Amino acid sequence: MRRAIANRDAHRKIGQWLKEKREAAGLTQVQLAKKLGRRRSYVAKYEAGQRVEIVQFVVIARVVKADPREGIQLLMPGR
Repeated sequence: MRRAIANRDAHRKIGQWLKEKREAAGLTQVQLAKKLGRRRSYVAKYEAGQRVEIVQFVVIARVVKADPREGIQLLMPGR
């Protein structure tokens, strides 16, 4: 159970980071979804931390012109 909570927290951190980067790139959820060939709900789920797949995370980070390594650093202990 403790691991599930830790994963949920990690997913939320990644989602929040992606949202910040999307907004910094001047994109709406709809615009980002269009660039990804997905629906807006897909982006919303990522930003809410409900869905995090590493390959797609890297793709989204690159689309919003962010370094995915920066987002992954959030998951390191002490951050």
